[in-house]
Amino acid sequence: MILGFLGKGGSGKSTVATQMALWLHSQGKEVLAIDADHNMDLAYNLTGGNLPEMNHLGSSREDLFATLGLEAKTKFRDGFLQVENQRFRINDDEFSKTFIHELKDRMMIMSAGPQTEKVLAGNACSHSLSAPLKVYLPLLELEDNQSVVVDEKAGADGASTGIVTGFDLGVIVTEPAMHSIKTAKQIAELLSRFNVPHIFIANKVQSEDDISFIKYSLEGQNVAATFGHSLSIQRNPEAFAQGWLEELANIHQHATAQLPTRRYERTREKFSGS
Repeated sequence: MILGFLGKGGSGKSTVATQMALWLHSQGKEVLAIDADHNMDLAYNLTGGNLPEMNHLGSSREDLFATLGLEAKTKFRDGFLQVENQRFRINDDEFSKTFIHELKDRMMIMSAGPQTEKVLAGNACSHSLSAPLKVYLPLLELEDNQSVVVDEKAGADGASTGIVTGFDLGVIVTEPAMHSIKTAKQIAELLSRFNVPHIFIANKVQSEDDISFIKYSLEGQNVAATFGHSLSIQRNPEAFAQGWLEELANIHQHATAQLPTRRYERTREKFSGS
């Protein structure tokens, strides 16, 4: 399954995504954590700030299309629609081998990477760094023991750039603050547009009043998991939060309910209609 974490900047989406990756790993899963944000918070968390040398998605376009046997200048939409039976696999194809870095046994990372010279020179926007995921995720074929956690860009932009159809489940993280909830609702509207299943989760909750405020502001939408405010997690985001086990299991349960996946079909529908 592929879980995509979205939310307003500061909502804690990277922290929850980190904990989800650690939980899945603790359950015996082979986990690929994908950092789609050039801020690289997920990568920082999972490595304790000791980021390894690795190839980044921001410079992967030519490799992506070469693996699929397509011209390097092909548009992502056109390239995807030209592909019929080809698929990516975490431990198999050349693209995955080049851009996936193993952190430890059964825990791997892929990253959009920091800003490139092309972005800094104004010849591309930062969204281009993770754009290859538009093709990679819907064509990624997973084994039963494999899971993917994607930390998307902050704000509604993360749901509008076309990557989300490659998620099996969108996990929208919100905290008890009006602007965070406003952004969460905008994200949900975009995911609905692309027919992507999604859930809301509450983060940084300190009281029953916080929970009531979030539920009221979401206008009756179900909150699938609730995470308390934790200074220890903020200070040590790479440490596994034992107190979050039940809520992380709830997210996983919602994700498994979406299987078998429709990532490929949803993406074809999106690109065919554009």
